[in-house]
Amino acid sequence: MKSHRLLIILLAGITIVVAAVFVATITGTDRSATPAPARDGSQHGSAVPTAPSEPSSEPQRPPTIDAFGNRLDIPSSEAGTPLAQDPSARPDPASPDYLRTAPARLHWQRGWGGAALPVSASDGPTHIRDGIASGFARTPQGAALAAHDALARALAAPEGIWQTAVRARFYGGGDALVARFALARARTPDAARYVVVPDGVRIQPGYQQDLAVVEFAVRSDAGYGVSVWPMVWVDGDWRIRVPDNIETLWQRGTSTPTLTGFGTWKTVS
Repeated sequence: MKSHRLLIILLAGITIVVAAVFVATITGTDRSATPAPARDGSQHGSAVPTAPSEPSSEPQRPPTIDAFGNRLDIPSSEAGTPLAQDPSARPDPASPDYLRTAPARLHWQRGWGGAALPVSASDGPTHIRDGIASGFARTPQGAALAAHDALARALAAPEGIWQTAVRARFYGGGDALVARFALARARTPDAARYVVVPDGVRIQPGYQQDLAVVEFAVRSDAGYGVSVWPMVWVDGDWRIRVPDNIETLWQRGTSTPTLTGFGTWKTVS
């Protein structure tokens, strides 16, 4: 069980180690400020609700669980099924807990091999086509959803899809990043089952419209392993910013004994 827990930490949180200067630049902004609504209507309560891109008429199947017993709903497709969007239901940016509050009607769906795929009714994704999710809201919640989704698809999607996911959902790395993911997948063929629902989620203070630093906490023998994901807004969606040294993606993250300061992002009805 110990080796499985370590594997969960390594896979569910492939840690991006950010240079100290980069972190200082991000967190040195006014921590008390909340992001202002964007002119494009991407913030709280300012856009027209939309329908999911691929609605299904199939009857809903009973849910299952991930490796830690968290609920996973069974979508009509292993690629996941988006929910109808209602931006007015987004968390309030004025709330003191805004940067750790889960999006409205958050659901975790069972993807390929048991990987946990997040969808919400307020912050995306709006589309899942050819195995790739897109349309994450330009909000802290949208950035967090996009981060976990990108990792899950890179590790769990079948051949031909995961390579596209890496190229579409990661910024930087190129062919070298695809090759490194191929090596990781070959070493751990059942990696998907260890992509679990995180125990805690938060976005670092200093969130900006083009940059969000997402943190996931996943249980481990020492408490909780914490991974850090810099997310950048590129071409109308959030993408994981890949460091110059790709190998830092596979380094272990930090640890914390408690979930103080993190939000709980479990499936809600």
